[in-house]
Amino acid sequence: MPKLNRFNPQNPKPLPDRCLKVLLVADPQILGNTFDTKLYWPLANYDSDRHLSRTYRRALQHTTPDVICFLGDLMDEGSVATDVQYDEYFARFADIFTQPTADTLMIYIPGDNDLGRDGLEPISAENVQRFRQYFAEQPSWELLGRAKFYNINRVSMTLPPADDLNYDAQSRSIFLSHMSLLKSAGEFSAQAVDAFRPDVIFSANDHSSKVATVPKSRLLMEDITHSPLNVDRSKRHDVSVFDLASLRLQQRLLEILVPTCSYRMGAMKIGYGYAVLDGDTLKYTVLWTAQRYYQLASYSLLIIPLKLLCGQIWCALFKRYWCCCRPRNRTPYLPLHTN
Repeated sequence: MPKLNRFNPQNPKPLPDRCLKVLLVADPQILGNTFDTKLYWPLANYDSDRHLSRTYRRALQHTTPDVICFLGDLMDEGSVATDVQYDEYFARFADIFTQPTADTLMIYIPGDNDLGRDGLEPISAENVQRFRQYFAEQPSWELLGRAKFYNINRVSMTLPPADDLNYDAQSRSIFLSHMSLLKSAGEFSAQAVDAFRPDVIFSANDHSSKVATVPKSRLLMEDITHSPLNVDRSKRHDVSVFDLASLRLQQRLLEILVPTCSYRMGAMKIGYGYAVLDGDTLKYTVLWTAQRYYQLASYSLLIIPLKLLCGQIWCALFKRYWCCCRPRNRTPYLPLHTN
């Protein structure tokens, strides 16, 4: 099976002594050919792919990231696709989300649409293995002396090996999870936190931008409420700054929910997460993209006058022969006379 041309995390090149830039891509969910049975599905797939490709390239140009993390739900029909379909979807995905440089660390974790959902599509070993083969999924990825990224899979309820710890005091531990680990947290979340001690958690699945900080001791005692982040119009371009050393000292957990980057998820506010790690300081913002539904609505409004204009041109050019507006010579009929 083909694989993405990706950075080899087993032999990482040491990064220069500077901040670590991380681009976060959540729920791209490239469309398949099965769920949407409408006649215009090829056009919908084309427009969605094109929008994802353009916005992703703009995000790369703006950030030049060292690490790109894909937080699951990479394909809309990944869990139900045949091998032939999966190969086609993967090729489209690789064309959209390219690796900018050979040294860029590309990280892919699965979501429920990639593996299956309990009660709807059972998670099969075949789906898990197929995702690992195509996307080179690993339990963790490490950039020496900078950060260690842990794959905390709440979908399949799997954790990295217990001995896969971050022993580097200068390196930050970063959790990557498709589903929130703090919302409705259970024993799985508590076990992950106790074992690997995250400095920050990046999650997806909600399709919206949110943040939460909670004392570690209250993880299982209450349902955590996330607050909107960079959502208000006046705060859309704000940069949030978090002191990871202070949070660690206070035994508080930090989780950031990254919004979806695909307008096909029904969310009006879409974009990419962007984090900069500089020692114990984490800076985060959302790179919001254009609201595609408004653009499509404006295009549809242009169709009406365009059709009227085309109709007028048609009548002007071909009125003599075919236009229904052409006056017709009617044969006069004399009235019937009765004697």
